[in-house]
Amino acid sequence: MRYLFVLSAVFAALFFLLLVSKKNRKSEHIFLAVIFLLITINSYYVFQFYDSDDFYYVPYFSELNYAIPLLYGTLLWFYSRALTNARFAFTKIDGLHFLPFIIFSCIIISPLLLGTTLIESKHVGYPFIKLLITPFYLFGTLLLLKKYRKQLKEAYSYELEVNLMWLTWIVAGAIVLWLIATSGYIYNIFSDQQMTLLFDFYVIGFLAIYLFALTYVAITRTDIFSKYTEKVIPTKIAEIEPDEIAEIEPITGHYSEELKNLKKIVEDKELYLDPLLSINKLSEITKIPQYKISKILNSQLDQSFYDFINGYRIEAVKTQMDNGAADDLSILGIAMDCGFNSKASFNRVFKKREGITPSQYLKGL
Repeated sequence: MRYLFVLSAVFAALFFLLLVSKKNRKSEHIFLAVIFLLITINSYYVFQFYDSDDFYYVPYFSELNYAIPLLYGTLLWFYSRALTNARFAFTKIDGLHFLPFIIFSCIIISPLLLGTTLIESKHVGYPFIKLLITPFYLFGTLLLLKKYRKQLKEAYSYELEVNLMWLTWIVAGAIVLWLIATSGYIYNIFSDQQMTLLFDFYVIGFLAIYLFALTYVAITRTDIFSKYTEKVIPTKIAEIEPDEIAEIEPITGHYSEELKNLKKIVEDKELYLDPLLSINKLSEITKIPQYKISKILNSQLDQSFYDFINGYRIEAVKTQMDNGAADDLSILGIAMDCGFNSKASFNRVFKKREGITPSQYLKGL
């Protein structure tokens, strides 16, 4: 078990050093670096606690480690915001999210500073750390991830699955760690024998294995260790601010004419054949603002940009199949010619739109 604690600290420290040493360090990397620094400190503390023959206690350092879990959910939430929102900026109001950590820290160090205990508890604040505060931020992060997936469909005609992989791994790992820690807390509530830090050992043990897997994802799927193109790094979305929403014209009949013009340009120029078509590209070609394109598609067609463009691609695939293109090309080859760049996304979109698989459609011909 002690080797897992060491591995956890080593991997976390490695991530921290790599993030802070990057020349082109991004704002979101700061939050991630702090998370890995705190994991390093926690892992070292649990290792000392596990390896010590007596009760391990160091004034202030032990108190700090009791309080650190309050920061994980908050930092993960801020990291997710910075990673997905191109307009994210940390404000003074955002600093209020760290108040629970500050208040809790003051409570547990009060015996050292004031010589009096404000709250009598062996593990004061654990209910707040593991059962009340952290889940709110984990849930908030899940909502951000769901919103981000939707925004990508409003901005791109192709799926950026790799973009979501890194953030999904981070969030999934955080949820599992919270569940393990919460299980330990609940066990101690109903157990006659209190087992100090028992489940913290399991948390750090799982963390070591998880960070090993995360290292592989970081090397192969992100720009943390090397420079990657837009296709494989998380793409930030510039969200429309409230004052900009107020400037958007109300939905009126003139949108119908704009929709006709939009469809005519897409069809005449066969823009859907571009496998990397984005709403930004379409906006430059049509001279229609991005927000207005989204508004037209959502209000009049009840479609995202992703669904709108892929609808044309599916029709193009069907046309080629009807004309006998399958005699010379595979179904995937036809799909690629019609603008798809992923077999999985093509099959998914075709089945959703037609109710049958591409192979079944071809057999029906």
